[in-house]
Amino acid sequence: MTPFWIAAGLLTLAVLAVLCWPLLRRHGPAHASRQAINTAIYRDQMAELERDLASGVLSSADHAAARDELERRVLEDLGGNGAPSAAAAPRRLPRTAVALAVALPLAAVALYAVLGNPAALDPAARQETEPTAAEIEKMVATLAARLEQNPDNPEGWVMLGRSYKVLGRFADAARAFDKAGPVLESAPELMLEVAELSAETNAGKIEGKGRDYLQRVLKEQPDNPQALALAGTDAYFRHDYASAVRHWERVLAQLPPDSPDARNLEAGIDKAKSLLADGKTAAPKPAGKEKTDAGAGAGAAVSGRVDLAPALKARAAPDDVVYVFARAADGPRMPLAVLRARVADLPLDFRLDDSMALRPDLKLSSAAELRIEARVSKSGDAIPRPGDLAGESATVRPGARNLKLSIDRIVPDAR
Repeated sequence: MTPFWIAAGLLTLAVLAVLCWPLLRRHGPAHASRQAINTAIYRDQMAELERDLASGVLSSADHAAARDELERRVLEDLGGNGAPSAAAAPRRLPRTAVALAVALPLAAVALYAVLGNPAALDPAARQETEPTAAEIEKMVATLAARLEQNPDNPEGWVMLGRSYKVLGRFADAARAFDKAGPVLESAPELMLEVAELSAETNAGKIEGKGRDYLQRVLKEQPDNPQALALAGTDAYFRHDYASAVRHWERVLAQLPPDSPDARNLEAGIDKAKSLLADGKTAAPKPAGKEKTDAGAGAGAAVSGRVDLAPALKARAAPDDVVYVFARAADGPRMPLAVLRARVADLPLDFRLDDSMALRPDLKLSSAAELRIEARVSKSGDAIPRPGDLAGESATVRPGARNLKLSIDRIVPDAR
């Protein structure tokens, strides 16, 4: 608000200066220059009369009459006694300037009040409040009711399907996409929406129409990164680790080196290669549902309870994804163990151990000190995004138990 008023004030002062300066400054006597010009004219006219008399053009009587007329005009121009007339005297107009200085700002404020947006100057009014989960559910329900009354709106069904997908209502999302009809085939991103939804509802595998759409996009756009990533995920959960590596490496080649997405994908490729080298055929269980093997780093396991701070509960939906993970206090940022759950599961008793490692060479038991972190992902992505909710513990050692972890802050915008 302050910068706006400063800028408006400076502009008003500049306009007032331009308008009031001519009214306040004392001008030089304009009559002096006018008299000098008139005197020169009269002198020229008198010289012309003398020339006409000498050449015989004018008689003596006519010359005398013309001379008398010219002298009379000179006297009238001088005001009779040579003093400047009152009308020609220089004047300042301070009252006019003061009236203008008062009226212009008042008129500007009144005009802004009528045509502008004064409420935008209030910080409280400008602050955008994020809708609560209940408000989002209400908006989605309103859209669904509208579409039931007017079903001939494929774009609306696509929007509803996406909304249900974000809310984690996957069965409802599938039904909404089905009602969208052929419009889904009009753009690759829409077909991949259906493929991604199939992966969500089939533990990573892409089945049915979603699989058909995925194969179609890959045929038409072999280097589509989203399609390749989904194909890699599908192959991974079908135990086809060689195909998963092949698809993911093609995606990795399109990502900026050392970017968060690239590092996350590298971790998946490394794990798929490790499983391939070990000759394993059992698909890994979905994150967040693993059962710890009795001998898999049991002594290094970290356990405790994570909950969402009361002040932030309105900013999370029940189906928002929750990640609980352990990082080395000093070392790479790659998580050493990851657990996945939902906001509806909070408060959650968690346990992290070596069986949850993303890479065989980076395990929880290999770190001297750990930092346990939890995050509510609004996008469902494992990569932190502005607006996510997060919390972390103090530094602990492997084997720590009964930790209390609170998700109590909002991830800020990196800018």
